[in-house]
Amino acid sequence: MKNIILYAAQKHLLTNMIFVGTIIFAIFTWMNVGKEEMPEFASNWIRVTAVYPGAPAEDVELFVTKPLEDELKGVVGIEEVSTTSSVGVSSIRIILDDDYPNKEEVTQEIKDAILRTDLPSEVRNLPKMRQFKSAAKAILDIGIYVKGKPYLDGESRKKLQQYVQSFESQLLALKEISIVDRSYYRKPELQILVNPNENLKNEISLSEIRNQIKSNNIRVPIGSMRDRGESKVTAINELEDVKSLNSLILRGNYEGQGILLGDIATVKDGFEKSSSIFKVNGHEAVLLNIKKSVSTDILSAQKSVMTFIENFRKNNSDSPIEIVTMDDESFAVTNRLNIITKNGVIGFFLITLILLLFLDIKTGFWVAMGIPFSMGFTLIIAHLLGYTVNNMTLAGIIIVLGIVVDDAIIVAENISRHREEGMPLYEAVSHGTAEVFKPIVASILTTCVAFLPLLYFEGFFGKLVSFIPLVVILMLGGSLIESLFILPAHMAGKTPLLDRFKKDVGQKSWFHKYEDIYANVLLRIFNHRLIVLSVFVTLLAAGGYLFKTKMKFVMFPREESKELYIKVKARKGFVRDETARAIAPLEKMFIDSGANVVAVRSRVGLSRRGGEVKENEASINVELLPADQRSTPLSVLIKDWKQKSGNIKDLDSVKILRGRWGHSSGNSIEIQVQENDEEKRIKAVDLIEKKMKEIDSIVDVEVEKPLMKNEYLFRIKQDRLIRYNVTAEKVTSTLRSFVEGSILYSINKGDEEIDVRLSVPDDAKRDLKKLLDLRVENKSGRLVYLRKIVDIEEVDRPVNIKRTNFKRTTMIYANIEKGSDTTPLQIAEKLEELVFPKVSGLYPTTLITFKGEIEDTRESQGEFRNSVIMVVVMIFMILAIMFDSLTKPFLVLSIVPFALVGVVYVFILHGMSVYGFFAAIGALGMVGVVINDAIVMIDKFEKDSRRSLSSIAKIASTRLRPVLVTTITTVVGILPTAYGIAGHDSMLAEMMLAMGWGLVFATCITLVLIPCLYTFVASEE
Repeated sequence: MKNIILYAAQKHLLTNMIFVGTIIFAIFTWMNVGKEEMPEFASNWIRVTAVYPGAPAEDVELFVTKPLEDELKGVVGIEEVSTTSSVGVSSIRIILDDDYPNKEEVTQEIKDAILRTDLPSEVRNLPKMRQFKSAAKAILDIGIYVKGKPYLDGESRKKLQQYVQSFESQLLALKEISIVDRSYYRKPELQILVNPNENLKNEISLSEIRNQIKSNNIRVPIGSMRDRGESKVTAINELEDVKSLNSLILRGNYEGQGILLGDIATVKDGFEKSSSIFKVNGHEAVLLNIKKSVSTDILSAQKSVMTFIENFRKNNSDSPIEIVTMDDESFAVTNRLNIITKNGVIGFFLITLILLLFLDIKTGFWVAMGIPFSMGFTLIIAHLLGYTVNNMTLAGIIIVLGIVVDDAIIVAENISRHREEGMPLYEAVSHGTAEVFKPIVASILTTCVAFLPLLYFEGFFGKLVSFIPLVVILMLGGSLIESLFILPAHMAGKTPLLDRFKKDVGQKSWFHKYEDIYANVLLRIFNHRLIVLSVFVTLLAAGGYLFKTKMKFVMFPREESKELYIKVKARKGFVRDETARAIAPLEKMFIDSGANVVAVRSRVGLSRRGGEVKENEASINVELLPADQRSTPLSVLIKDWKQKSGNIKDLDSVKILRGRWGHSSGNSIEIQVQENDEEKRIKAVDLIEKKMKEIDSIVDVEVEKPLMKNEYLFRIKQDRLIRYNVTAEKVTSTLRSFVEGSILYSINKGDEEIDVRLSVPDDAKRDLKKLLDLRVENKSGRLVYLRKIVDIEEVDRPVNIKRTNFKRTTMIYANIEKGSDTTPLQIAEKLEELVFPKVSGLYPTTLITFKGEIEDTRESQGEFRNSVIMVVVMIFMILAIMFDSLTKPFLVLSIVPFALVGVVYVFILHGMSVYGFFAAIGALGMVGVVINDAIVMIDKFEKDSRRSLSSIAKIASTRLRPVLVTTITTVVGILPTAYGIAGHDSMLAEMMLAMGWGLVFATCITLVLIPCLYTFVASEE
């Protein structure tokens, strides 16, 4: 190895070409690599949606959901099937088994199962199947509305949707954009509304009207003539506008006189019925989800869209149309790129400055150049492996940015030490590098191994963090190559600009006197090593006690909310339009906080959990500016908004919830109760709800009880069908035309498909008597009153029915009281100990499970615990091979608990009694650095045959400078991120805090505890 290092050190041109080539190639790679919000992956869940227009929830469950479930039962590789049967819609969420080897095979089998399911003919379209793929995720939401029109009439909506069509078609013309999904865009319809009174008077049934319209709407290609040009012949009588439909003759004589459709019906242009109202910034709006093309990165796509919007606004400056951009997914990527840039620049100059202080400017400069080399190396290899620049890969770079030059510092310091001792240049370079080769390689390997647990997390979050370890490995691998082969060449080579500042051979560093002081202090400590060891053990015990009693784990405890979810209940009895007007003052309150709020979205008539809701309920989503851009802290904003919202007229309740990563419910406690017996499930849920309300720290207990909706059951009597010579199909089709409306055919106009719908005016649908006065045509062409064929039963039925793994399900949601020290896991343990056993005793067939944050946290803890054990074993094996000993690895690993309690003290001193997943990752990174320092120090001890206490103290003193320099450079590279100096990222902040200050504490362990422990080993030897 020494000869290889010497060869590289002497080949200055070669090493410089490798160095410069890597930087240049990295720049070109950066220009071509994709920049995305997320790594490319497909989710482990699939959502299936089937529409059964107008059907009640129980019928949707019986005729759509259950048949689909039955087909899915035979598919291997499915972990969970959750279904929601709502009015007119069946929604199925299928979670794939993470351990099943071939996910694509399972996905295809699910598709086949869905396609072969026998569904009612009224389910016009095939069920839609959607699997989340990060590459197809929307990069931006755009809300479009008419200024000064909070609520849209027909003409205003028509005008708005024309603008939306123009806007969308121009967006799709951009090469960076592939898909634009529209929401709350109501499909245009040509509506034929039959007057029931005229219908009765003229004795024309709805079925006759339907048949006449369908049979007279003709466009049939006949064929070709045999003339010279083979002219085409087409028979045509298209009914595609108001005029042609109004003039359609339903009944007439030979002269063409008779009853026209326009005589008994109103034909008009309209829009499909909507069950909800969607608003942006207080105005009824249309929402566009923008998806980029696969070949374009998120930053380029976002820039292109924003430029287009700016030009569109200029070209339509006189238009009343307002465009609002929301949920910009490029922000997180830009923010982390800024953090890396700032950290890189800060790190480069600080490392240079610190090494100038401890060594010389030439050494400092070339060590600092290891940062761009390692980043360039990582970028090139990651791109070749198909990786993109995204939030997770950037997080991996940020994690190791502070430690990436540690091995270079150790090499440079060792070379400098030999030069200070008078060793010739090339001998100092080759010998100094080779001397630390083994400990550096072992250090890199142990640090890489420390991040391997991230590969073993399951689910959506596991797919995200699994991309971090490779980036860490590449960064450290690039650093290793630079330290062993390129740095020695740079230190041995001539750099005229820097050489004037280098030290003379044999010139001692100013730091040597502090090494002597440290050696003397160590020698005194060795004389009282049992006392010192007792102090460390006491600190360990105290830290363990604080961790057990004071520290609590929450997956994402300090995640900075960028969204607020507001649940609103207006006065009982309010319909949608009234609720939309009642929430207007609330929307204005949020909008007026313009310095803090990006946009306000409101939905009236939609449940945040997917089921239908009462019309007096609304949900509001408030998108906030990033934390470091807000003029007011979020806690102050929420307090102010809560106070103001309590005084708004016509609102019974307003609940403001912080958005939390990965959990759309907004609640920290979610309990799923499964039982097909309705009565047992209700009793079990009521008991759990009652007991939860008795626990002090639990608030906002909410049971997701299905809303009951009034329903008329028209029971068709077979004997009466026979008596009046009427078919059941005629009865149901006539009923559907009256109540829901029948789609007769569709017309293509421009880019839109317009449905022709036959129904009756809404006023007629409010009167049951008019429905019973409806007449049905029998087989002889005579009309029979509907009331003679059916009996009516009025019942209350649920608007949605939930099932999980083929069992009916009810969800219970709750929050933890603000200011409480209790965590969701502690609540879960209390419920499992005090409540669930009692419920299971009373209702043994009822299944109770935690979902959401509690489930994710428990899975993560279990996976993390197992993977940490694996990491310890792997590190032990690496150390055993390096030291050729089974005892020395225990010596190195013994410092890990002491280092970890340092993190506990750091968090306690910062007033942070709750730690999360990223704090644990930071602690892992810190442990990796501490082990590195311990390896280098113990390796130095092992290479010296002297075993006296004074000799050990003297040897340890030679490690003081590299340990301090690596610690200081790492800390100054990390803490700016921890405190938001180099850019704010709430998830990374606690990780950097644990890593930075934990390392400061751990340095004391390395410099004091390791030599003390080694004296015991030396005395035994």
